[in-house]
Amino acid sequence: MIQTIEIFYSFQCPYSYLALDKLSQLENRYDVKVLWQPFSAKAAGNSFQNSPWPPDRASYVREDVARLAKSMNIPLAMREDWPDNEPDPEKSIRGAVVAADLDIILEYNVKMFHRWWGEGGDPNEQSFFIELCEDLDIDPNEFSGRINTADTRERVRGIYKRGRKLQVFSTPTILIGEERFYGIDRIDIVEKRLQALEKGK
Repeated sequence: MIQTIEIFYSFQCPYSYLALDKLSQLENRYDVKVLWQPFSAKAAGNSFQNSPWPPDRASYVREDVARLAKSMNIPLAMREDWPDNEPDPEKSIRGAVVAADLDIILEYNVKMFHRWWGEGGDPNEQSFFIELCEDLDIDPNEFSGRINTADTRERVRGIYKRGRKLQVFSTPTILIGEERFYGIDRIDIVEKRLQALEKGK
């Protein structure tokens, strides 16, 4: 029996970017169906009263992400003003919802993350969007029309509300049933849990 797991991730989150390669392999390595859940408070229309990134934490994350990217041999072009002036994620998150409908969600995620974090691009620039669509071999006008519908916007809000109901508080978070595994350093534990499930334990 195929086990369904959910991966809540955000294009705003550098740890989601660094975790993507390992997370993308789960469906091939185990008898699982992955549901990619693009999760963003900002894209869902929720705003924080206080910054979720106080200066000391932001400083540490910048240091930690650079260290991890180097050790994992993953390209990183982090903006100097991150996270204070990070790109608005709404368009990219809505794009992920439509990409799932088109059955190209993994390819979309890989290319979006690489352009955002690997190359330091701005997902809201027209050239970024057009080049992304060309890479995905989809019509940019049709894609743009679909990501701007009221239905797509509502689905983004729905994913966020559902994630919060499931007590997802940050990304990346992997859900196996009702079990939550948060953080890039929990992926190995996720794999052990999937191995145990396959053995019927």
